[in-house]
Amino acid sequence: MPSASDFYDRLKEVDDKLDKLDGVNNRLDTVHSDLLAIEGKLDILKAAIDAVAAAVQQVNQTLQWGFAQLITIGNYTNQALYHNDEQNDTIICILEHISKDTCELWNEAHTQTELQKIIKHNTTMLADLYAATHPAAALARERLQALRKEIEECCPPEPTPPVCVYQPCPAPEEIGRPPTVDPGPGGTPPPSPTR
Repeated sequence: MPSASDFYDRLKEVDDKLDKLDGVNNRLDTVHSDLLAIEGKLDILKAAIDAVAAAVQQVNQTLQWGFAQLITIGNYTNQALYHNDEQNDTIICILEHISKDTCELWNEAHTQTELQKIIKHNTTMLADLYAATHPAAALARERLQALRKEIEECCPPEPTPPVCVYQPCPAPEEIGRPPTVDPGPGGTPPPSPTR
């Protein structure tokens, strides 16, 4: 049977172990308070991450809005360039008309000038010959011209229709005004581009 001294030694061992358990318990309390501090810091970290996520979301919305605006403006720019290209076709057509007509006018003017020189020379010669041989007819001719002039003052002859009638080139249809820019998610429109 165990003696009192054995019982005392066993109690002393248990007491030593309880002291050790108190130390472990104290250390566990320290660990628990450290964990609580870490938890508080994690809450702060989570709040910061949430703020960053919200900022990233706002930047994403702004970028999506901006890209949509760029696409709208880009589409209008493409239409304007196409319209400009059609206008250039019209301008080229008009310039070709002018160039062709100018060349024909120069050729015709040159031909007519040469013919008019010949006609002037021949008619002057014929008038001189006729007036010299038929003075009475020359006088009658002058009187007839005076009467013709009076009649034309009262009732002028119909004008000769023009030889050339201008044919306008087809013009492209209008594309309309450029689109307005949406003020965007922030509510303020972006600054106007400077030229």
